[in-house]
Amino acid sequence: MKKLSMLASVAALGLAFAGPAVMAQTLTGSPGAVLADHSMRTSKLIGMKVDNDQGQPIGTVEDILVKDGAIEPTVILSVGAYVGGAGKLVAVPLSHVHVEGMKAMMPGATKQVMASMPTFTYEGLNGGGG
Repeated sequence: MKKLSMLASVAALGLAFAGPAVMAQTLTGSPGAVLADHSMRTSKLIGMKVDNDQGQPIGTVEDILVKDGAIEPTVILSVGAYVGGAGKLVAVPLSHVHVEGMKAMMPGATKQVMASMPTFTYEGLNGGGG
């Protein structure tokens, strides 16, 4: 009985020390935008191309805004080329952009939907835009 108890203790101790090492490896070695713990790396999201569910490119992630106390970050997408205009930015909740590895998709995005969205501007934000 003592051997079983000792074996269980050693196994638990080994798992306790292996956990942080596995997490550190996952965090530092992951090439994707979404990590194993479902965290998203904004440095990998900015500049990412976004497609609709039909595989058509709809835009590029230009920025990600996090408001103090906000429930969800906002993604700023450049969709001008997709909707036939020049330089149109739109703001969508991050939950509307599905990210897997290094691919991003916005289901239901059509030219009509994106063109009808209000144009986002950085006016009024501290520090300006860009």
